[in-house]
Amino acid sequence: MDLKNCDAYFFDFDGVLVDSVEVKTRAFAKLFEHFGPSIEDAVVDHHRKNGGMTRTDKFKCYYREFLDLPLDETELSQLCARFAAIVVDEVVAAPEIPSSSLFVRRCCQDAPCFIVSATPETEIRDIVSRRSWSKYFRDVLGAPVSKKDHLAKLLRDHGFAPTRCCFFGDAESDYQAAKACGVPFIGVLPGPCAPLLKAAPEIAWIRDFSEILCIMT
Repeated sequence: MDLKNCDAYFFDFDGVLVDSVEVKTRAFAKLFEHFGPSIEDAVVDHHRKNGGMTRTDKFKCYYREFLDLPLDETELSQLCARFAAIVVDEVVAAPEIPSSSLFVRRCCQDAPCFIVSATPETEIRDIVSRRSWSKYFRDVLGAPVSKKDHLAKLLRDHGFAPTRCCFFGDAESDYQAAKACGVPFIGVLPGPCAPLLKAAPEIAWIRDFSEILCIMT
């Protein structure tokens, strides 16, 4: 993969550009702590193993699989609102993955960059704007549309050659979206024990963007 000559660069956000995964882990734990430690632990474990799954789908899963309780649309909306109230300011303030903004600033000079996230679209756009990163991205896309559908539409609408693009992600859903669309994938992962490497040990991966900047210099 020639990273210097890509048609476009696609990025997940949490855990890829910003070190915010644990912010959301703590939020899920807080929302379910009143159900007791076993439920809280199950929620946290599932969340950590299923990065890239929307919070809406996670809440539905936890009520169905862990609590065996109904969850109507009003209650779901309230959970999502409480979750957002907990996490947004912390994600805005979270440290970036080392060299991520430097890498994006460099890439966007040569090719369009896009964020493709499972965070609700209005929320992720607000977060990116508050971090003063909007100018680096051609578009910032999020839930409820899936990453695969977003990626396929971007490729189609802009006429990008999939093999001349790159998707940076940290979750199996990122990898599967890229794979389904024929886009080369690079994992941004904390280490060799990351859940994504257990699911897809064949992928190329980095710990942070300083590794790629060294290669591209």
